[in-house]
Amino acid sequence: MVAASLHLGYINIDEYNKNDILRLQLFNKIRDNELGKLFYLGIDNEGREVHVIGSRKSGKILEKTFKGIVEIYGFPKESVFFIDLNDCYSNLTLLGILMVRRLGLVEVGMRLVLRGIGNNFCKLKETVQKVRLCRFVKRDKLEVNR
Repeated sequence: MVAASLHLGYINIDEYNKNDILRLQLFNKIRDNELGKLFYLGIDNEGREVHVIGSRKSGKILEKTFKGIVEIYGFPKESVFFIDLNDCYSNLTLLGILMVRRLGLVEVGMRLVLRGIGNNFCKLKETVQKVRLCRFVKRDKLEVNR
């Protein structure tokens, strides 16, 4: 959520501000039953749609799934980027998430989550800057009957 919001310019990439993060629409709002669901956040300066997906530790599996779907439907590999940010979670962030979601200790848990994000802000920023430099192939959207 934070990296996608940095990418889209919803929060300042040059300076960590916990209040900006707390104001994000979906921050700490995705529930366990919504893991695996794509949430649309916006379109970046290059015309790329940006989505987030809660995955716990399933990032590698989801990446393979998305790459398979891209291949099956004949989209160029460069038309979809999957960025697994599980490596950007510090122990503080993980402990905070556990405290919020499993133990109901929201206030202290959120402090730990935010401190963990702050400690890894440079890593998130570097990841966002690398993604912004990636080659992008635009193609019409795939329409799916629902």
